[in-house]
Amino acid sequence: MYMDYKNLSDTLEPSELEGYFNAFLNQYSNKPKSLKALRQLYELSYRQWDTYEVLAPEISKKISEYIISSINFKSFDIMDTIISIVENLFLKDVFDFIVSKKDIVTSESVKMLITEAEEEYSESICNPYGDLDDF
Repeated sequence: MYMDYKNLSDTLEPSELEGYFNAFLNQYSNKPKSLKALRQLYELSYRQWDTYEVLAPEISKKISEYIISSINFKSFDIMDTIISIVENLFLKDVFDFIVSKKDIVTSESVKMLITEAEEEYSESICNPYGDLDDF
């Protein structure tokens, strides 16, 4: 059964989101990778960002594997969506992988996208919320 994650509440508890991430993986892991699926994953990642908590390591690992298998350096839309997911879920391993491949990317728009992401997120990808204790 297809689930449209953009219809979920914007505020969900991390435990609820874990269930949705697992449902996503069950639904999409063994299917051809697509922009449609990545956009669904983006919806979940956006809600995870709003929890101010990091995704559980076991789910994060599976999501990282899914994203790496979905990378298409020729597609601006796919890479734009992937970079947004990576930023929202703090997937440093995927971020580093994408940046390490920048020099072999032939699409100028994708290369520019990666360069901009590297400049914007390279310092915050490990500590995306900064020091919330300062507030």
